[in-house]
Amino acid sequence: MTTPTWIGRLVGDSPTPGLKQIPSVAGLALALLAILFAPRAGMTDPAWGWLGILIVVVATIAAFLLPWRRMPHTWTLALPLVTMVGFGFFRVGTGGASSLFGALVILPVVWIATEEGRRYIAVAAVSACVVLQMPYLLGEASWTDGMVLRGFFSPFVYLIFAAILNDLAHRSRLQIASLSTLAEQRATLLAEAERQARDLEASEARLRESEQFNRSIWEAIVAESVIAVDLRGEVVAWNPGAERMLGHTSDETVGRSYIVDFIDAGQLVERTAEFDSSIDPINDHDHFVDLISAAREGYGDNAEWTYLHADGTKIPVQLSASPRIDQTGQVVGFIFIGTDLTQAREVNKLKDEFVGMISHELRTPLSSILGYLELIRDEAEEPLTPEQLAYLAVAERNANRLLSLVGDLLFTAQVEAGKFPLERQTVELGEIVAAAVESGRPAAERNGVNLEAELPQNPVVVDGDPTRLAQACDNLISNALKFTGRGGSVTVSLTESETEAVIAVQDTGMGIPAAEIDRLFTRFFRSSTAMRQAVQGVGLGLSITKAIVTAHHGLMGVSSVENEGTTFTIALPRPLGIRRGVEVAGNQMNEESTA
Repeated sequence: MTTPTWIGRLVGDSPTPGLKQIPSVAGLALALLAILFAPRAGMTDPAWGWLGILIVVVATIAAFLLPWRRMPHTWTLALPLVTMVGFGFFRVGTGGASSLFGALVILPVVWIATEEGRRYIAVAAVSACVVLQMPYLLGEASWTDGMVLRGFFSPFVYLIFAAILNDLAHRSRLQIASLSTLAEQRATLLAEAERQARDLEASEARLRESEQFNRSIWEAIVAESVIAVDLRGEVVAWNPGAERMLGHTSDETVGRSYIVDFIDAGQLVERTAEFDSSIDPINDHDHFVDLISAAREGYGDNAEWTYLHADGTKIPVQLSASPRIDQTGQVVGFIFIGTDLTQAREVNKLKDEFVGMISHELRTPLSSILGYLELIRDEAEEPLTPEQLAYLAVAERNANRLLSLVGDLLFTAQVEAGKFPLERQTVELGEIVAAAVESGRPAAERNGVNLEAELPQNPVVVDGDPTRLAQACDNLISNALKFTGRGGSVTVSLTESETEAVIAVQDTGMGIPAAEIDRLFTRFFRSSTAMRQAVQGVGLGLSITKAIVTAHHGLMGVSSVENEGTTFTIALPRPLGIRRGVEVAGNQMNEESTA
């Protein structure tokens, strides 16, 4: 179905408001000619009639002179609405409800109805209804007049007319848009074909170059092993670095071996049992994806594993696993990149041995210095002056601080060397946390920080080393006090569940940038906020605390918002025997109370 030509011209090619206003001007001119040559059609109330003419004239001048293209399109709808009001006044002045010129209203109705959108149908009908009721609204006609129904029936007809016009205008726009699209497509098809031919040739050249580049990179990576596998773990690519590290060639492994063949079997079985004992990591290749997913969830995408050389030598590696994606975005396998840690571990071992040796060498003279300082301070025959005592206190304080640092260095060296002794026993955490809070209270008072403890009434029992657990609590509380300004607060809480006990230290201090949270437990790392605020410390406290918690098979957590505060948590597992003991005791108490 084709739309009428006049509607196409009205909605197509973005006609200006002046062009759309011409039918209304022409209609008014014909009405004036009719009044001039037909006396019976004259004005009954010239004031209203000339007001209507003036309004239409002003709207017409505005349609031609104002810069409508620089205004929002919806503003142009003010023109037909104003014109319609002008026709309403003109109708009032030429006979009111019985005027011969009521039909002029349909001209701006056409303009409004041809706008894009169904809502303009209602706008046209409602505005026509209001205009046709103007003789009654202005008091020029009686509401009891039978002609009042005409003011409601005619807008209903206009509503139907506007709906038809709106639909025809919409179809006309679609046809114009379709023709424009076809013209543009025809204009670009030839150019596109020529461009595709040139691009295809260039793409083939780039593809050959890219393949050669990727092959060069693949062959050049010799420091790390790169092994690509499919979804069953079967090797599909083996780079020279893997050949150099593991002693197997690509021909020996691709399509013949699985990645698990080159990982220490004992370590693989042990770690797999930690997160999914139902998977056989050595022989169950059909569940390789489940194995990788569980391993990445338990150890992360980058963890330390042990490779096996062709001669049986065990090689510690930092192994990362990443999904291998095809052109459709589907996972078709994994890429394992391994970095040999043998040399790095030897360097760390030498470094820790050096730190341990230096720490031992420093500890002896420091102990001697502190002993002699104490003798000087306690000398009874020649008492020191207050000024001398103040100097002596400074020396003792700094010597103790240095001794504490040496102790931290020794402890860190023990952790790295795997010589971290724990004297395990049944520990009541509430007592340890309370003691740590009391130890930190003097520092809190000096700093003007409110230190509070929230402890349960019932004892919370875990299996652990009380000295080390107290050290962990002291470290967290000391950190919180150092990083909380005067007037702030530090809250230490202890909660328990059936499986674990959780110690939380929450402060309202300066917080930690989100980008630095993952590095908090690295030795000697200090946050930017600590350095910016010149907070004392060397960056060992959190790494020591993490080592203590890990040795107790616990987990450390941290959450922080910069300039709002930080919360550290220590989650310690509760021994199964203690858990069952609590349950049995609870049951016995229930039985006794029932009896």
